[in-house]
Amino acid sequence: MNVPLFSFCDALKLDDMHAWTETILDALLPRHCILCGLGSGSRNICPPCSEELPHVEQPCSGCGLPITSTDSSHCERCINYPFPWDSAITALPYAFPVDQLVRRFKFSRSLAAGQVLAERLTRAVVASGKQLPDAIIPVPLHRSRLVSRTFNQSEILARYAAGALQIPLYPTALRRTRKTRAHSGLDAVSRRVNINAAFTFALPAKKREKLQHAALVDDVLTTGATLAECTGVLKSAGIQRISVWVVARAPAPGNQAV
Repeated sequence: MNVPLFSFCDALKLDDMHAWTETILDALLPRHCILCGLGSGSRNICPPCSEELPHVEQPCSGCGLPITSTDSSHCERCINYPFPWDSAITALPYAFPVDQLVRRFKFSRSLAAGQVLAERLTRAVVASGKQLPDAIIPVPLHRSRLVSRTFNQSEILARYAAGALQIPLYPTALRRTRKTRAHSGLDAVSRRVNINAAFTFALPAKKREKLQHAALVDDVLTTGATLAECTGVLKSAGIQRISVWVVARAPAPGNQAV
């Protein structure tokens, strides 16, 4: 599935000189695949490794987990206990080597890994055939975590998708108003308590009037606590439809732990 041409430099808002420098370096010093280390031309992942990335055959339209029944587009859990958002698109399962790419992007500042993940997310959105939103909103980081990490991985993913799909990006529509504990190691209930009332909506009234459908972008969907909290804030602000776009879907409880 082809996606509109869009440079990862654009997603990072680099200037034209940096973009030209990257192009020249690609020609003189071809890249190496970030997974196998073999030459990959101007790409960060070689075709064989790209083809071997895991995927979900039939993802649930509500949570992104695989479903076996062909009678519904939603899994049994989402039929009985739906998440507050209206639909979900997840590009990849959170399994090897996707988990390694996410960690390298998120914690080791690997922009090469980020580009691979951003492209996969955009491909998944195009392949889904679902209606595109009026705007894209990334899940924000608290300012203290943003300082230590130097960038918000969700915003970079959202910026790439917005540029490729020609959709407005509202990077500050959601704000994280208090610092929360890292969710690693917390169960679903603890995550909901931890993230409760941690976000506020901060979009100017003129933009808010035209926003009926928003895509909420994050890197990983595990229990859904963070995305559910963000969805609640956006819907309380009057946005009628929320689509969740996530790079990786963690396994269901009882399967391999994240």
